[in-house]
Amino acid sequence: MAESSSTRGTGLAAPRPEVLATMTDRHVLAMVAASDAPMSRAEVAERTGLSKPAVSAAAARLHERGILHEVGVREGRRGGVATLFALNPDHGRSVAVVIQNDRITVQARDLRGSIRATGETAVMPGSTSTDIVSATNSLIAESAHAFDAPLLAAAVSIADPVDTTSADPVVLPRSVFPAAAIRPASDLALSDALRLVVDNDVNWATLGEYREGRLRECDDFVYVYAGQGIGAGLFLNGRLFRGHRGLAGEIGYLRDGTVSGGDITEQLAEAGLGSADVYGIDLVKARAALSPDPLSDIAAVSADVLGLAIANLSIIINPRAIAFGGPLSVFPAFTAVIEERLNSLSIDPPELVTSDATPLLGAGLEAHRLALDEAGVPDSSGAVQHDV
Repeated sequence: MAESSSTRGTGLAAPRPEVLATMTDRHVLAMVAASDAPMSRAEVAERTGLSKPAVSAAAARLHERGILHEVGVREGRRGGVATLFALNPDHGRSVAVVIQNDRITVQARDLRGSIRATGETAVMPGSTSTDIVSATNSLIAESAHAFDAPLLAAAVSIADPVDTTSADPVVLPRSVFPAAAIRPASDLALSDALRLVVDNDVNWATLGEYREGRLRECDDFVYVYAGQGIGAGLFLNGRLFRGHRGLAGEIGYLRDGTVSGGDITEQLAEAGLGSADVYGIDLVKARAALSPDPLSDIAAVSADVLGLAIANLSIIINPRAIAFGGPLSVFPAFTAVIEERLNSLSIDPPELVTSDATPLLGAGLEAHRLALDEAGVPDSSGAVQHDV
């Protein structure tokens, strides 16, 4: 058999037809998915450099699989009619599940990334892990009923660290978060998800900040969350750093400098943001103490404690920026003192920005990215992959 002119002398075999078809499908799908408007076969061929017959064959295959759908026609200049294609938003859904100490939220997106359903319920004081699981599964069921499409991917956020090997929560000493007692992969009604990832809320907020926040595409920053708990997400060299078992960034447990002393969470509580008998920050007390401008004595001491912790973290990590988020970040005078402490104590002070990124944002964006990947849409955004 004679060699083809394209492979003669190269020592390489020509790609099999099915491989070529798959490659063509991915090119076509990537182009259509990235477009804000429906596209014709001719437009796809022109922009990708593929032949019109190859694009037509790929469009037919993708339409048969339900990933692309026809959305209308466009009349050509010479009276011809071009069929327009777009990514089929109903081909599949992604779900973000966020379990926090005071509420549970479940949000579903279609394959185009549009939010199609959001459900939320409050977590009552004293709720057990069984209550948490039951309430979450009810919201998941309601979400599936509101937007009935195959579940391609799900991302779950909980308020405690997640073991990087098992995807189970790591229950910390004195944890006040009831979600720590559940096992999302087995307890939640997400067994039909083709892809499932679990992480803690601060890491998800960090990822949301990177993708759509003020520090978008900043490859070296620390997200500091200050709320009922104190924690940090470490985004270093373009990816989340989680540590050996997912415990990196637990700055609420940093010590006060003495062998017998408490950690900074206890220091903040003793300063007036909490109480001695309950571990964690009392948000009612905190809002009352941090609201006045000029700062109260409680707020000033609290800013010193938190500012020192952030400064020490910045000395170790040397990030380009600090994103300050959570309920305690919304008080300008308090944040200004923290920034002053950071600038005066750091050897290379990072930029400090307030962040409104949430765990729901980060988990929702990642679940959608995974759903696109599962559907075969190439990731051309350069988004950081979540690799728990």
